[in-house]
Amino acid sequence: MSKDTKLHVQPRSVRSAAIISQYFTAFALITFATGTALAKTPREAKRFERFDRCVLEPDKWTDGDSFRVRLADGRLEMFRLYFVDTTESRSRGTRSDEQAAYFGVNRGEAIELGRRARKFTAAALAQLFTIYTRWRPVFGPTRYYAIVLTSKGENLSELLVRNGLARIYGTRTPLPDGRDSRQYLARLSQLERQAKSAGVGGWRSD
Repeated sequence: MSKDTKLHVQPRSVRSAAIISQYFTAFALITFATGTALAKTPREAKRFERFDRCVLEPDKWTDGDSFRVRLADGRLEMFRLYFVDTTESRSRGTRSDEQAAYFGVNRGEAIELGRRARKFTAAALAQLFTIYTRWRPVFGPTRYYAIVLTSKGENLSELLVRNGLARIYGTRTPLPDGRDSRQYLARLSQLERQAKSAGVGGWRSD
């Protein structure tokens, strides 16, 4: 090698920086791949918790499908029914119009139907009832989805659909008794057909 030939050798600090940069790039790729895999893995659903001897505690936000409950231990919680949606008992603009369209009524009639559903739920839950919940939040941490059984062991969602007071709509879940959501939706659809045939609730033709 001649005297005039010079090797291009990077300073140690530059080499170290390059190695660190490669390390963090590899770490980021591994983290991204792992996170993506985890995101695609369904989270195991929580088991249903059962609460007996529940009491309805109506407030200004109470509706046919959403209401405040006092549990047997004294806690106050807000719950919303799985599978069904009652019409609003006060005007909510386009949402009220969407609900009205389901039953083939106008907005005013849909709101009146919502008031009837609210009274129906209050009567159905006048006696001590049972809540099943997984504590899945409804648009935030203040309300939770639930399955509700009356003091007679009747499912409130079914009662509302059977009486033409709710549409089949919303969040689904396997049932506490082991039925999957498709089986239960078939049951609700059958009840809705019966309500339509009988012309009850929102299905009245007059």
